[in-house]
Amino acid sequence: MMWIYLSVFLIQFIGFLHSAFLIKSERYYDVFGCGTFVLVGLLSLFKNYYYEIEHIGESGYVYGLKRALVVSVFIIVWSGRLLIFLNDRIKKNKKDKRFDKVRNNPKTFFIYWFMQSLWINFTITPLLLVTHQHFSISLSLIDYILILMWSIFFTIESVADGQKTLFLSKPENKDKFINQGLWKKLCRHPNYFSEIMMHWIIYFICFRGFNSHWYQFISLISPSFISFLMLKISTPMMEKIADEKFSGNPQYQTYKKSTYKIIPLIN
Repeated sequence: MMWIYLSVFLIQFIGFLHSAFLIKSERYYDVFGCGTFVLVGLLSLFKNYYYEIEHIGESGYVYGLKRALVVSVFIIVWSGRLLIFLNDRIKKNKKDKRFDKVRNNPKTFFIYWFMQSLWINFTITPLLLVTHQHFSISLSLIDYILILMWSIFFTIESVADGQKTLFLSKPENKDKFINQGLWKKLCRHPNYFSEIMMHWIIYFICFRGFNSHWYQFISLISPSFISFLMLKISTPMMEKIADEKFSGNPQYQTYKKSTYKIIPLIN
């Protein structure tokens, strides 16, 4: 399992060298990040699939592997969609405003790539652990409810990204903020909210299959880190950008007061 963690760091380091010294651009930052998730998910999927075939009929194996297969598919579907979306976005915009002050500073740029390595390794931990143990509790009604919930939040994130892309594609919305669809009815950052919920659901699906309390505890790093990233870094960053851009817009102030920030009914 350790070789996967080390491989993630190596892939991101290669991405950093290519981006910082060859093309001097963040063009492939998200491609390397999301692409690594897809790769890990596929490796886990094939490993569990062939292991299931090899041990078909052995009590405990098939049931345990089905849980790992479900989580593998979730990781592939989630990261694959994100890869396509983010790649299309940067192809259209030519740059990512998150990197405006760092793309020409290799030392700072490296920190971004290192943080991406941590993000990937923390996030895949539940998947690697549930894959590693082989034996697991069979999927139950609660698990199927969790699978349905994950699908709902995945749809919400996809729709939210689509709504914002469509909104920004219209010339008349060039200097406007999005206050329609899920961005109005749910919260100001429905994509981040959905991201948090999807990873907590993945954690609970894995949690219910772990036969080790240590695995249950260690895997908490995944949803906890995602929550911290979304609540304390990504959301404040986007809020600051919007506050500076629309500080003199009374409609924006009304929007902020009338729409939850990221967690509906809480903040």
